[in-house]
Amino acid sequence: MDWQETREFLTPCFPEAIRSELMLLQPGELREIRIRAERPTVFITGSRRVELPWRPGLHQLNALVEALSGHSLYTRAEETGQGFITLQGGHRMGLCGRIVHRKAGHALTDMGSVCIRIAAQWPGCADPLLPLVSPGDSLRSLLVIGPPGSGKTTLLRDLARQLACSTHQVAIIDERGELAACAGAVPQLDVGPCCDVLEGLPKPQAVPWLIRAMAPDIIITDELCGAEDAAALLDAQSSGCAICASAHGSSLQEAATRPALAALMARRAFEYYAVLAPEGGGRIIALHDRSGSPLPIG
Repeated sequence: MDWQETREFLTPCFPEAIRSELMLLQPGELREIRIRAERPTVFITGSRRVELPWRPGLHQLNALVEALSGHSLYTRAEETGQGFITLQGGHRMGLCGRIVHRKAGHALTDMGSVCIRIAAQWPGCADPLLPLVSPGDSLRSLLVIGPPGSGKTTLLRDLARQLACSTHQVAIIDERGELAACAGAVPQLDVGPCCDVLEGLPKPQAVPWLIRAMAPDIIITDELCGAEDAAALLDAQSSGCAICASAHGSSLQEAATRPALAALMARRAFEYYAVLAPEGGGRIIALHDRSGSPLPIG
């Protein structure tokens, strides 16, 4: 989904004041839209934060969420229970509001705040990583580290695209539907010609599925969370498959304090670590080898 298609998707859901501002933005400029009940709407770009006059009430905000979700909010309770919904085109809508506890778990019943993160494609942003991950015919494992909104998913998507344009068989575990943004099992975002996407399945189940079904040379996935994710990646590597994944953090040292990542680092599961700048766009500010020693960028 390019910027024109993104605008065509977003604009019918917003009032005229927001539509006109969307029309002024250039491709790749908008990073987030933050909407809070009874407070100004905020556009966040790569260089600025702009407050807009639209102050929706609770009813307007909930109607906006319904419209953006394709009026399928009720059927997507599992997603909303995790605090987000993946939208058409791979955009992600974070939700915050009133939680009700039920026997089957908790549910979000009223939305007081919404954060729409715009999915972007930055062809070439993974260029500095390609010689590390794919030196010749071999493949190496990589962990991309960055704070929320730094472009981890954008960078992994471009890395998948470039690897899948070679002789490598690439597989993506798209647990949240953000990496490839499939519609009817067909990626809407460019992940390359030789790439297979398994969407909606947690990593511990997705890894053995892909190993059995698709025999990938490399698996690309985002957002490593806990010990089960870490164990699944070690299982993939024991099957001869390289791994490229992402994790939250502002530095290698910070990421190493998380128990699941610390276990992977202790096993030297990744040959390389890339740390991203916080402002977005997938810009690499540090590279490290498997022992943590710094490497030159580019």
